[in-house]
Amino acid sequence: MTRLFRYCAALLLLGALSACGSSSSSTPADRAVTLSWSQNRESGVNSAGGGYRIDIAGRDPVDVPWVPGVGTPTSTTIRLPSGRYTVVVFAYAALDAQGGRTGNESAPSQSIQVTVP
Repeated sequence: MTRLFRYCAALLLLGALSACGSSSSSTPADRAVTLSWSQNRESGVNSAGGGYRIDIAGRDPVDVPWVPGVGTPTSTTIRLPSGRYTVVVFAYAALDAQGGRTGNESAPSQSIQVTVP
């Protein structure tokens, strides 16, 4: 098991989640939900080809990639309709443990249940 897998499993926890009302994008019933998590300090996550993937049960995954000059964000705001969702975060890197380009992904963070009113 690579260091990225062990390290991320311990570090990636969802830090904050909030439903913030609706706006003009999406459907009127959708709510803006902000997800945040603890930063992974592995260099592969915080460089080109690295980032985080947010898995939300019943939805397409959300990619939060590293951004040149900015770094790797540790939060994102998405729109969700009312309902109950299970959310987990994965860190990923372009390089594998041997320095190859097959990529590497952490174990999932602890899952949380989110209820959007």
